[in-house]
Amino acid sequence: MITLDLSTLVDRPVPEIFEFLSNPLNLPKWQKMIAAIEQVTPGDLAVGTKYKVAAEVMGRKIEGQMQITTFEPPHKVGFVNQSGPMRVEITVTLKPVGLGAKISLHAEGNPAGVFALAEGILAGKIKSEMEANLARLKSVLENQK
Repeated sequence: MITLDLSTLVDRPVPEIFEFLSNPLNLPKWQKMIAAIEQVTPGDLAVGTKYKVAAEVMGRKIEGQMQITTFEPPHKVGFVNQSGPMRVEITVTLKPVGLGAKISLHAEGNPAGVFALAEGILAGKIKSEMEANLARLKSVLENQK
């Protein structure tokens, strides 16, 4: 089991951050490993909304499905991503800090197959990629002003 807890401060109001962050179609703008994403269930974003995801992890192209598991505007959003043999659950919470917000990301993944054999390497790589993703998210959000 791989567990990560990361956070960053962003100089944007919580509602603006939540609007951007809770829309999975924005993932390719800040998550390096996401190549493409499309909504596959009709309607507005809500718990249960599903998406088809194309990603690249450790040089392997994989396709998977993502589903919204938590949607509590404007402070919390969660989803589960099943890509290939790895299932990842992510919860993002926002807390006001001054005029901006603290974004906290909690991720849990249980690698299987070839990913299980490289769990230690995978954990380090995912942690550094997620840290870079949070830095990219901060930059994208703060440059939307």
